[in-house]
Amino acid sequence: MTTDVAPTVAQGQWTDWKWQQRHAIRTARQLQQRFPRCAPEILERISRHNLSQRFQVTPYFLELIATDPDTGGPLLDDPLWKQVAPQGNDKDEAPYAYDGETENWELPHEMVTPIAQHKYDNRVIVRYANVCHAYCQFCYEALRTLDKDSAKATFDRDHWRATLDYLRTHPRVEEMILSGGEPLMHSNDQIDQVLGEARDARADLLVRFHTRALTFNPFRIDTGLCDVFARRGVVSVGLHVTHPRELSPEFTAAVKKLQAVVPIIFANVPLLGGVNDSPETMRELCMGLYRRGVHAGYLYHFMPHSPEAECFRTPVQRGIEIVRSLKRHISNPAVPEYVLPHATGKYTVPLVDLDSVAGYPRHARDGKGLRVLELVNWQGERIHYPDLETA
Repeated sequence: MTTDVAPTVAQGQWTDWKWQQRHAIRTARQLQQRFPRCAPEILERISRHNLSQRFQVTPYFLELIATDPDTGGPLLDDPLWKQVAPQGNDKDEAPYAYDGETENWELPHEMVTPIAQHKYDNRVIVRYANVCHAYCQFCYEALRTLDKDSAKATFDRDHWRATLDYLRTHPRVEEMILSGGEPLMHSNDQIDQVLGEARDARADLLVRFHTRALTFNPFRIDTGLCDVFARRGVVSVGLHVTHPRELSPEFTAAVKKLQAVVPIIFANVPLLGGVNDSPETMRELCMGLYRRGVHAGYLYHFMPHSPEAECFRTPVQRGIEIVRSLKRHISNPAVPEYVLPHATGKYTVPLVDLDSVAGYPRHARDGKGLRVLELVNWQGERIHYPDLETA
């Protein structure tokens, strides 16, 4: 253990992922008990936020957050704290802001069962959980995870049986991605059963997991889970990671455990204003991942209709400049593919100055006069992606 609080807890408790979940901070009162002189502004935001949405931080992740020397509470501008703490902009009235209703990613015709989404040709994403170890306040699936009164379907036996039937009857589906929410909130036995049933339905099915466990609760990667992954032939794991300070010794140990049983480990990194939107921070993160044998994977531009848009949105050109500062300057496997996540699918951004060449992408105005990028998506359709005004 590497923190000042962890040694006051029995070793077996602190490194037990279930203990971490039981002792997660979920309310302003619990945070004040941990930080008695915490700024009232922080406590008030959390209390207001908790009326409709979830706030949760594991003890492990809380120990990674920088504290204010005056109050002892979380430092408001700390890039880790900003990810999990409500910033007060959750009901922003700006265009394309989060409104608690607009669907971000799951188009109705893609939901082949209540928990299975078939967007791209050869893969299906299964929403295996609607809850998480802790909650990213910018979550692209906020309608499923953050909202306490979510209308999204939960994983149950009937939905799962329907999903298995779909997999059996659609051989062009070569891969199943278990995501959520956080799929590793389930127990090892539950994951083993689901993977076994998927293998019975389709022995040739590729299996991938998407998780943020390694940054919020790395102790979840235990011997039992690794045994399940090895026996059931999990081929890849995508790690959600955002800032180089998340690459702790515990994170590194969890990566090594996964690497012993899973052939491919890659990263999914959201581009967040005030968190990682600088070449220096992104270089440190990407090279830190590469040193640990994790491929950079994707850099996701902040998605429209996501919470805290006012806090986290950046111009698309900023992401181009960041990735361009990495390309050919650091090891190529450490350079992520920069994509715009649009409701119709991901768009890979060319590393050129926008509007400097003929064709797409190019800036335009939508029907409301708002600045957007015109793109041609993977299906050949012309789409619009909102972009920030620049000076």
